Amino acid sequence: MELKPDLGRLMRREIYTFLTITTVIVICTLIIQALVVILDPEVTNDEFVRYVWSWVAGLLIAGWVIVPWFQYLWIINLKYVVDDERLVIHKGILFKKSVSIPYSAITDFTLARSLYERWLEIGTLLVQTAGQGAQAGGHEGRLEGLVEFEALHTELRAKIKVYQGNLRGGKTAPSEVVEGDDVVLVSILEEIKKINRKLK
Repeated sequence: MELKPDLGRLMRREIYTFLTITTVIVICTLIIQALVVILDPEVTNDEFVRYVWSWVAGLLIAGWVIVPWFQYLWIINLKYVVDDERLVIHKGILFKKSVSIPYSAITDFTLARSLYERWLEIGTLLVQTAGQGAQAGGHEGRLEGLVEFEALHTELRAKIKVYQGNLRGGKTAPSEVVEGDDVVLVSILEEIKKINRKLK
C-alpha cells in the first residue's frame, strides 16, 4: 500500500508553524526595543528601527520567500510504502533517501498530533525501533500529514503483532530476517571473545 501525505493540510501546518515563529520573533524584537530604548538613553527609536528592525524584517521576508517553497518541495516528495514485511519512507528534495524499516525491528508506533494537526485533522505516526536510530527525536521514521492516521495506526500495530507473533510462535520468518539476526549474533559473539581475550 502506497500513501502520500495530504499536501494542502500539511502545507498549511507548515505555514501556520512559520507564522507562529514569525510572531514570536516580532514580539521578542518589540520587547527588546522597549528595553533598549528605556535602559539606554543614547539609543533612539529611529536608530533601533534603522539598525535592528531592518535586519529582522529582511530576514523574515527572505524566510517567507524561501521556506514555503522548500517545504512544498519536501512534502510533494514524501511517500510511504506499507507492505507485508517492512515500512519504507521515501523523502528528499535534491538527494532522495529511502528509509526501510523491517517489522522485526519496530517496537511500536506513536501517534502524535500537534495543535495545528488537530485543527487540520491530520496526524503523524512516529516509528519506534529497538535501536531508536540516529534521529534527534529518537524515532526511526515519521509518517506526517496523514488523514486516515487512526486506521493506519491500528493496521500497522496489528501487522507488528502478527509479524512478531509469527517469529515467536516458531513459524518461519522471512529468510533475510533470520540470516540478518544470525550474522549480528555471530558478530557480537566474536566481539565479546576479543574483549575477553584482551582482559585476560
